[in-house]
Amino acid sequence: MSGFKLNMLLAKVAAIAVFAAAFGMALPAFAQHKANADDMEVPTNDIKIVEEGKYMFGRRCAFCHGSGGHGAKGPCLSCGSFHYAGNTNLSIYTIIATGVPKNLGGTMGAFGTTMSQEEILSVLTYLRWEEKRRIDAGEIPDPYKNKDEGPMVFPK
Repeated sequence: MSGFKLNMLLAKVAAIAVFAAAFGMALPAFAQHKANADDMEVPTNDIKIVEEGKYMFGRRCAFCHGSGGHGAKGPCLSCGSFHYAGNTNLSIYTIIATGVPKNLGGTMGAFGTTMSQEEILSVLTYLRWEEKRRIDAGEIPDPYKNKDEGPMVFPK
């Protein structure tokens, strides 16, 4: 895919994600996850969406990213950092939808053509829920703890 086409696709996915976040989820903001004030919210307090995301993750993602997104052939997705995107919900949604092409060092295909927007959002919600569970259990360090260290973005 050419750079122009990829940028256009990313722009469309971002617009859809922002629209979905603004109009699709009417849950209280205090109970949801946002990486920063400008990020889209994911409903980590809605256990039904978390369970749907866990199911979809098990069917579509666990083969490469391991159980619970702890990492396997693919990188860990519940460790508080993401190798190919900033640590925002919008960036992660976009990566799931558009994939990580080989020229960027990845081999993950685009799931935006085989998963609905709701399914992608549920997987993202599950990943954020699992990340919080792991932080609370002391399994991983809290990437949100020291906000004075600059923006919480971890591309590698």
